[in-house]
Amino acid sequence: MPTRHAMVMVLAGLFGSWSPARVQLTTATAPATKAAVGPFDMAIVKRAAALLPSAQRWNRVDTGNCPRSGTTYSVRCALRRAVVEAAGLSWTAGAVAVRSRPSAARVNCSINVSPDHSGGSCGTLWDEVPVLILSRAKRVTSGAWRKDAQPTEVWAGTMADAEYPVNYESRHGVTMVSGRRSSDPLIDFNNDSTTTFDDVRSYFRALEARVLQEGAGDLDRGADQVEIEVYEAGNGIIRTYNGWFAVSGLSVRGSTIRFQIDTTKQIAPNALDREILVRAAKIISTDSAWNRADDRECPAAATKWSIYCAVEQAQIDVAGAFHHRRPAGELIREIVDERTKTRNYRHRMMDYNNDPTTTLADVHSLFAEAIARIQP
Repeated sequence: MPTRHAMVMVLAGLFGSWSPARVQLTTATAPATKAAVGPFDMAIVKRAAALLPSAQRWNRVDTGNCPRSGTTYSVRCALRRAVVEAAGLSWTAGAVAVRSRPSAARVNCSINVSPDHSGGSCGTLWDEVPVLILSRAKRVTSGAWRKDAQPTEVWAGTMADAEYPVNYESRHGVTMVSGRRSSDPLIDFNNDSTTTFDDVRSYFRALEARVLQEGAGDLDRGADQVEIEVYEAGNGIIRTYNGWFAVSGLSVRGSTIRFQIDTTKQIAPNALDREILVRAAKIISTDSAWNRADDRECPAAATKWSIYCAVEQAQIDVAGAFHHRRPAGELIREIVDERTKTRNYRHRMMDYNNDPTTTLADVHSLFAEAIARIQP
């Protein structure tokens, strides 16, 4: 199964960067089960095909950008617009990036946890339409959050973007595209001088069939682990690929659990996160212990550590397990962002670690600054 990072790179390669305005999708619209994903994605493909009703509306030169003011569409851009709008997001020129402004309200989630009909939705969440599948768990497996309390209940499972099958099958599922050996097969297919408009229509028909047939399986392919821990009065946190966020009002009635997620800000680092960063700083205490060629692979028998791997090892040592988006690591990323605003890093910790201008003193000051920002 690909990591969330690998999935993001796939989507970036397919659709490029985009900044939609947020429009909340209702849970009634969003698919809540695996069985509903195929029809939902087929409707997305039909919408994309409808954007190209004639050869005159087909943009035969895909440059990698999809202008919001355009009146013609390449195959990729038609799919991009259909995906954006299916998520309840606005396709307008000059749309404001979602992450540049806070959400207006908490996001409501409703999940059926019965074994024969499991699944649920929070509507549009972080620009996606995730299907959540949860069940009760004995404990959190990605490390303790705090030392002063234990959760009263834990829910664990997966969350996966219901639109992922369109993104995956559009590149890999249809023969006329998947057989092309290029960095972007959709651009290659669209711009190929031998591609006809009939080929484009055939492509959309084949894609409709693929997502309807493979939607549920593709959802598993793109799934990420999610954990919810609840403390007093139905309050707690949800651990996701996008960060840790506050959960409130969690209630269980019959086979349905309901809760709200505050997506306006991530959970702040706490005393245990501070311990993790103190431990990480000690792991890279000398030049000989610093791995200057990070690849974000952290072998258990390592004798040298990058910034990323020191944070990972420290989480295991202090909290008992690792989570990629734990607040301790997010704080390190935040400070790296502040220090490197003019640098084009793809992976903040790794690229800062491997930057030839970064010194061991910089590494030590990075951890020192992060530790100082957390109240003991």
